[in-house]
Parts: sequence; C-alpha cells; structure tokens
Amino acid sequence: MIKTLPDHLNAEIVLGTIQTVSEAVEWLSYTFLYVRMLKNPNLYGISDKAAKEDPTLKHRRMDLAHTAACMLERSHLIRYDRRSGALQSTPLGRIASQYYISHSSMAMYSRHLRPNMADIDLLRLFSMSGEFTHITVREEEKLELSKL
Repeated sequence: MIKTLPDHLNAEIVLGTIQTVSEAVEWLSYTFLYVRMLKNPNLYGISDKAAKEDPTLKHRRMDLAHTAACMLERSHLIRYDRRSGALQSTPLGRIASQYYISHSSMAMYSRHLRPNMADIDLLRLFSMSGEFTHITVREEEKLELSKL
C-alpha cells in the first residue's frame, strides 16, 4: 500500500473525508498497512528502538502522510499548505480519482500535454502511462499494429 498511498490519499481528499495532514495520519491508523506495520515494523523500515519509543507509530504515519501529500502536490493533484496542514483537491486530482489514474501518470500528462497535440502524439503520451504496462498484444493483432 505504501507505493499507492498517494493515490489512496488523493481519493480520500477528493471525497472530503481528509482535509488536513492530521486527519490523514488518523485515517492511516484504520488501514491494513497500519496493522501490518504494528505486527512487523522491521519489514517497513521501522527499527525496534523506534517502535518501542512510538508504539502507535504516529511519527511514521505523519512521515507517510506528509510524503504522500508532497508527491500529490508535485503532481498538481492537491494544494498542500504546510503551515496549517490543509489539503485541498484540484481539478486534476478530481479527474485522477474519478478515473483511477495514478498520480505519476497525471504528473506525466501535466508535463507533456499540449493544447494542439496530434492524435498520434496523444496516443503515444497515454500509452506511456503505468496503467497500460500489463496490456499485452494478441498474436492476431500484431500484423495490424505493425501497419500502423
């Protein structure tokens, strides 16, 4: 879940269930990730000393929430006010949540998408998305695709 935490956090921000980083920290305490981190902290990079000093792993959850929020902000999916901890969704964030698009794909679209792109360029851009990495080409389609 750590890899996809920014995408899950974005969905919660869009829904309005999380509006601050402190709410994100609290939300993390209800996840399976938190249960697993408590059961096996070493697997998640938490030393035995740190686990003893912080038995609820609040500092680790704060770090995870802050890091995920920063990633979403860099991808232009949320606005993150570090002083107040406020998290606010952007139109790109709502699109990503609505259509299950990862924050990394949305960042790539944001960087490379231009108003006057040709259709083939749009297809190339979208095909670079991580969402398409597991799509395989059928044997009967290879000839047709080679013509393109």
